[in-house]
Amino acid sequence: MKKSGIIAALALTTVMTMTVLPYQDVDAAADTASVKTPENIRSIRKSDTSIRLYWKPVENADGYIIYRYKKSSKKYVKIHTVSRPKSAVWLKWTDKNLKKKKIYKYKIASYQKKNGKKQVSPRSDWVSAKTYQRYDKKINARAPKLNKKKVKLGLCSTEKITSYVPAAKYGKNKKKKVFSTTVRWYSSDTSVATVNKKGVITAGKKAGSCSVYAKSHNGTRTKLDVTVKNYARTGSYAGTYMREDDIYALLTDYKAQAQNIAEYYSIHRIKKGNTITFDLDKEAKVVVTPENADIGGLQKDITALLTNFPYHISIKVLCDGVLFYIWKQDGKDERRGEVIFWFDNDCSSMWIRIASHWTACRSNYPARGGNTSIRY
Repeated sequence: MKKSGIIAALALTTVMTMTVLPYQDVDAAADTASVKTPENIRSIRKSDTSIRLYWKPVENADGYIIYRYKKSSKKYVKIHTVSRPKSAVWLKWTDKNLKKKKIYKYKIASYQKKNGKKQVSPRSDWVSAKTYQRYDKKINARAPKLNKKKVKLGLCSTEKITSYVPAAKYGKNKKKKVFSTTVRWYSSDTSVATVNKKGVITAGKKAGSCSVYAKSHNGTRTKLDVTVKNYARTGSYAGTYMREDDIYALLTDYKAQAQNIAEYYSIHRIKKGNTITFDLDKEAKVVVTPENADIGGLQKDITALLTNFPYHISIKVLCDGVLFYIWKQDGKDERRGEVIFWFDNDCSSMWIRIASHWTACRSNYPARGGNTSIRY
């Protein structure tokens, strides 16, 4: 073969290789794609010697592997395979010939068959159930009872939910108790809100909605709807004090600056007992106290508000809110009024509320730092 022919052949081989490899990689990736883990596993007492498991079917799963905890080895051991699941809202399987008055723990994995190989998903969260008789004292649980069904939170705000785990209905003993009152908590979207093992919900840095679940030992669960709102970004304000020129100007002409500051510190909270203040000195320069305070990217907003606002204004950041103090033009010995953004207080009990989490009031403070009294 001539040299030119060899070069052409090599070039063609290179092109073919570059063309084929991506498709081969895609196929390989598809073969190793993860299989979804079964969710919403539940376990109940079926009889004195049997426990029934329920779970939601996984799309495209060819079957399920059931594991039971073995105390001697401290591991979950495969005990059964459901190879042909029926098309149903819930799937079920019963573990029979068990010992009476004993607690059993389970996990389930799904699998798919591809190219003659079985791909198995990660195992589910555990569930447990006890085999007991009708008049036994310690029995299984029902879904937890919560003190709330819905929660609305501001950015990065928290709220603790209290729970109670009632005993299963199948139990005639008047002194019946749940053998395990442990509640496991989890969020459907941790970017919106998280929840810890004590039931404390913490909102994220962006508005959104999700569900928080409280789950008993046997997988029965209760849903709580969580809505996270950015209360700093209020669309409009209303109330008596909106007729005041200075307050009106702050919340209309300088709304963007005020809301940017309120939003930033609702996310970047400072510790209780600490303060950050923004004011102008005699030369009309912005003074930040303390000097090393976290101001993020707010320098332009703070400077614009303090230097351009038609009245003398200062800002104080606390652990629970941001205060915008408006002072009389003839000096800073007396305040005209103030606008406050509260991180966690919705102000529903305050008639000086101008929006959710926002209040405005006229003041008659005798001097800065002195005793205060608000004229309602």
